[in-house]
Amino acid sequence: MTLELLRNRWTYPVCVALRDGPLRPAQLLERINEGNARNADLAGLRTLHEKPLFATLQRMEAEGLIVRGPDAGSANGIAPRELTIMSRDLLTALHRVGVWASAHRDELAVTLRKHRGVSQSDAGPGDRAGTDSALGPEQEYWRGVGMALVILRLRWAFAVLHQLSRGPQHPTGVAVAVNADVARNRDIMGSRSLSEKVLWDTLHRLVEGGLVNHQPRAGQFASTAQCTITPSGNALLVALAPIGSWAVEREEQLAAIVRRRRGLH
Repeated sequence: MTLELLRNRWTYPVCVALRDGPLRPAQLLERINEGNARNADLAGLRTLHEKPLFATLQRMEAEGLIVRGPDAGSANGIAPRELTIMSRDLLTALHRVGVWASAHRDELAVTLRKHRGVSQSDAGPGDRAGTDSALGPEQEYWRGVGMALVILRLRWAFAVLHQLSRGPQHPTGVAVAVNADVARNRDIMGSRSLSEKVLWDTLHRLVEGGLVNHQPRAGQFASTAQCTITPSGNALLVALAPIGSWAVEREEQLAAIVRRRRGLH
């Protein structure tokens, strides 16, 4: 449910931008686009515009992640936004994910560039617009968390990793087990299920990211080769434990958010 909360592309950047204090939407737009420019070597040149920013702010406010700051002189559209205790605690819970990402920074960067069609020969981590200016430690940390979240936001990544943490399994067995878990959580999952095509796409991404091993022997069908979680994949699940604790404390609120997003009653 926590990963569903962070699935929107701009939710995490907004949280990071607001961690040092309230900002008006225009200031947020500038801060986030500065970060986009610093990370162009990973995602290419991406720009946040006013319309998607306000849509993101509206959703985050409705879900309790941000509030409007106390500024009686501001119109609603330009009032400063600030993080709630809920979202500040979430950023704290992400700390171990940041530590894990720092240890796997190079592999994550290669995976993200490949997925987004960015040349591996482009500017290295921390380079901005062709310069050699390195990121500071804090910027490097939040960049690492963001890279990890890109992989985890892949809809079925966490479910597949969690299933493989129970031991080696064939791909079809993974899909059956994941869909059984989904069936037990219809109240928040709705009617969705993991299809064969999406399973293989997910496995491919997780193998590329070094989180899963799946290596058929010569002449062996891929479907008959077992998948295993790698030490890196296991370490990521361990790093997610504080986020699980954060979610357990807010289970009712998170469930209501996810149901509303999915049109469930």
